[in-house]
Amino acid sequence: MPRFDLDQRPWGGGSRRKAGLVLALAVSLLSAGCSSGQGAPGPSSPSPTSSASASTSSSASASSSPSASSPPSAAPQPSKYTQAQLAARPCDALDGRDLAALEISGRGEQESGKQGATCHWKLAGQNVSLALDLPLSYAKTMTKNGRVTQVPVGQHQAIQAEFQRICFIFVAVNDVNRLIGTTTIPEAGVSQDGTCPAGASVAAAALTHIR
Repeated sequence: MPRFDLDQRPWGGGSRRKAGLVLALAVSLLSAGCSSGQGAPGPSSPSPTSSASASTSSSASASSSPSASSPPSAAPQPSKYTQAQLAARPCDALDGRDLAALEISGRGEQESGKQGATCHWKLAGQNVSLALDLPLSYAKTMTKNGRVTQVPVGQHQAIQAEFQRICFIFVAVNDVNRLIGTTTIPEAGVSQDGTCPAGASVAAAALTHIR
């Protein structure tokens, strides 16, 4: 799988690389349902007796319950966009179901800055900002002085950096130079324990809308 290093400086004089600057991010390229290489097993041939029994049972069920053959309604699927589309309209990265699940009121506020468009939400006292087209150089700068770890976000691996009361999360989907990232800052008086989980929840929900 493609990987990138937040710091690739060479070893010097036998010394270790600085802690927190040597983390590799594994980019997940497998979609849900494609992670297993094994096909579904083929059906076994039923014996004549079991076939007759199954036919009789099916007929009885159909006569006693006419509505039993009605297929169940499929669960609604999330809307899908390209990463470029969501980078221009980041507030579309969370739909109504996401907002309800995360207990966010309102669709978010879009702003523009040096790193492009961002969308801001408030989640349990945490201010979360989402951007969907961040360069690797920006991630290296934001993680340089923080406490850096590698964490799962949805079906992807992400880099998480905690600096003072701020939490940064970066995820690569297809291109390590076009990262999805969240910046989360707690409100005054709100515990920092929920800061990184809030950012990870928003990032994970956004990833379900990228095709």
